[in-house]
Amino acid sequence: MSHDQFISAYETVPLGFLISTPKTLQILLVHKIRDTRFQSLLINWACTLFAVLGTGMWGFSLMPVFLVVGVVAEGVFLFLLVLCVGAGDILLIFALEDERFFELATRCHALSIFEDTEFL
Repeated sequence: MSHDQFISAYETVPLGFLISTPKTLQILLVHKIRDTRFQSLLINWACTLFAVLGTGMWGFSLMPVFLVVGVVAEGVFLFLLVLCVGAGDILLIFALEDERFFELATRCHALSIFEDTEFL
């Protein structure tokens, strides 16, 4: 699918996307590190990670170990979920804006596009 077909299909047809988070992060870190939107996303990720780690360290001094481990594990999984969703969002934004980036993302299999036939 070319970039022009992707843009027209994005506006008219329900599309499905498969995004590989590790490949997405590699592409974004190599090609879009100077973009302010991606930098703000990285800063938010770092602040969230430090908050989760700080809460875990503080919790170990106040609460029983099993309770703190459960809370910190949920915080880490929430952090990873936000990381995956944010990386996918920013990849789609950059793919819609730039034809070369779209070609790179699809060629590296970081982004796969298909028509959603089960749209309600």
